[in-house]
Amino acid sequence: LIFAMLPFWSKARHYSWFQAIIRGLNASAVGLIGGGCIFLYTKSVSDAADAIVFVLCGGLASFYDFGAPQTIAIGALIGAALASSNLGQLPY
Repeated sequence: LIFAMLPFWSKARHYSWFQAIIRGLNASAVGLIGGGCIFLYTKSVSDAADAIVFVLCGGLASFYDFGAPQTIAIGALIGAALASSNLGQLPY
């Protein structure tokens, strides 16, 4: 299926209308991912420690280009440190 689309893709990507469609699809995908993050945040964050881990891991992945395994490991370490010290464990 991929090889069948390659000739179409090589011709269509030079048209400005097709590039506009791709940019629009990319923008809608980013919006859906952002909406999913907001949904996850409201369902999973119950105290300040959760919010710290959520925001820190999101920043590491988004702004500093950390990979998923590194981000998950750092989030787990910070979450464990905050849980063991009872720092930020007050509910909202």
